[in-house]
Amino acid sequence: MVVTNARFHLTRRAAGDLRAIHRHSLEEWGEETARAYMAKLYAAMAAVAERPETGLLRRHRSAPFRMVPAGRHFVVYDATDIGIIILTVLHQRRDIERIIAGFTPDFLEQVAALRRDAKRRL
Repeated sequence: MVVTNARFHLTRRAAGDLRAIHRHSLEEWGEETARAYMAKLYAAMAAVAERPETGLLRRHRSAPFRMVPAGRHFVVYDATDIGIIILTVLHQRRDIERIIAGFTPDFLEQVAALRRDAKRRL
């Protein structure tokens, strides 16, 4: 295991995405494969927390965000001065732009609250 000081914060949506991915992986491929796949997703999140600029910046979209591939998924995140905020983790076949455009004001407020809380902890 690699120990790092880089931080990432999960939105409730991202945490739910990860639970659903784990559940689906368990059902389809079993515990060992599910565990390995989840480790790959978390490794991608840790790597991007170390180097947030590595993700593809989707600036001219409904909302600016970055994303990196992780297995058959994309980790969608916002880079901030306090670390990264994982917005969602989506399968590569999903219409990511449509999903991002559909983020509700409540979700965007949650992201803002994560930023505020993380800044206070610094």
